Amino acid sequence: MQITPAAYNSSGLRILIVEDDEDHAFLESDILVDELDCIITLVANKAEFLDVELAEIDIVLLDFNQPHTNGKELLGMIREKTNIPIIIITAQKEMKIAIDTLKDGANDFLEKSPNTITLLPKIVRKVYANYQRSMEIASKAHEQDVLKTKVETLRQILTTLAHYINNSTTMISGYAQLAQQHPSDSQKAEKLIAVSLKETQKITYVLEELEGFVNKMEIKTTNYVDIPNAMFAIEDSIKRKMKELEEAKNSPNSVSS
Repeated sequence: MQITPAAYNSSGLRILIVEDDEDHAFLESDILVDELDCIITLVANKAEFLDVELAEIDIVLLDFNQPHTNGKELLGMIREKTNIPIIIITAQKEMKIAIDTLKDGANDFLEKSPNTITLLPKIVRKVYANYQRSMEIASKAHEQDVLKTKVETLRQILTTLAHYINNSTTMISGYAQLAQQHPSDSQKAEKLIAVSLKETQKITYVLEELEGFVNKMEIKTTNYVDIPNAMFAIEDSIKRKMKELEEAKNSPNSVSS
């Protein structure tokens, strides 16, 4: 059963009340509707509870004593599907049990008595506000983790590219120094030319990969938290092109310098 106030806003709080005592269920709903912008769904037992789509509920008020079940069981069933806030409603003699349910995932509890029932709207506001804050904190933490992942991925990519460029420039520089030391040695000059052509081709491949990454901003990574030496798809692509270059050079149809 749903109870919707006339002035209900579609953005209002969706509250599920699980209460087998019909009079108490309507009392809770009346108190809440009077003070909150909300829509109330009432269920009286486990069978009715199982028909509720929890994805459409923002907060649950759960009576601990239920026919053919108890609050602990229903609490567990809710927690298997969602982390929405749950407030346990309990009689005073069950206070210890209610406190134990907090360890099982309940967010708060309220003693079922004339003196405390009027506090229900205030408790609902507090619990839901705390839940929203915790979700915001979790969301920000996730965003920070994603940002760290992206930064680490970019660092690994740049390190990989720098490695290839450094190797190529080192080869060119080394042979250039040899040719400079032996200016009349034609073999060293020819070797410098061959190495320069090969290594500049490698550098071209590296720059093409970098350009492709910048344009697409897509890169696959492994979990470098568990695997420090994570490999990237971009490095595999570079290695594949290097292999193709070597194969082309060693092909019988290739023209020797």
